[in-house]
Amino acid sequence: MVVIQDKMKVSIAYTLREGKRILEEVPASQPFVYIHGYNNIIPGLEDALNGRRLGEKFTVNIPANLGYGEYRKDLILTVPKEELREVGELWLGMELEMFQDNDMREFQLPDTAEEFVNDLNLDDDDEQSDGIYIIKEILEDTVIVDGNHPFAGKDLTFNVEVVDIVDASFTEQESGFPDEDDYDGYDNYDSYDNRMGDDNFDSNERRWR
Repeated sequence: MVVIQDKMKVSIAYTLREGKRILEEVPASQPFVYIHGYNNIIPGLEDALNGRRLGEKFTVNIPANLGYGEYRKDLILTVPKEELREVGELWLGMELEMFQDNDMREFQLPDTAEEFVNDLNLDDDDEQSDGIYIIKEILEDTVIVDGNHPFAGKDLTFNVEVVDIVDASFTEQESGFPDEDDYDGYDNYDSYDNRMGDDNFDSNERRWR
């Protein structure tokens, strides 16, 4: 019997809730695909998936500290527009990647889905301020950015169905990410980025696991 373990490529369908409120739905027809054991999804969900069987359905409650982290006020920054001159166009909900070295910091657009995932601020390390920041407010001379995940500080419930379990390919085991054709979690990465200029776009729709 095939079960989920490290270096397996896993496809799941799920509904994500905070209390009774549905935050996200991923159907079995378009499942989320990831490589198990590489810490590329939230720890509470990856731990709950370990050892599960194909076709298994289950519910798991995940506290904030095992999900998207506690909400951190220190990740809300006021940035002079002068620092963002190389970025170009700015809009609410725009995602920026920040690099910091001593007293120097730089903002730019994330280049790849892998880079995007690796730089999410999902831990409680007060010394760690690099990562993905979202533009929350644009003022006359400054921009307010938030490095918290939209689900930070939330206790969450996942209703999960295991849709597929296969061995990861060599390249997938090397990178820790599904091959491009199977990269459901981020195959719409560019389209999400493009949609952020849309007034009807909800930044909470971003598929961050």
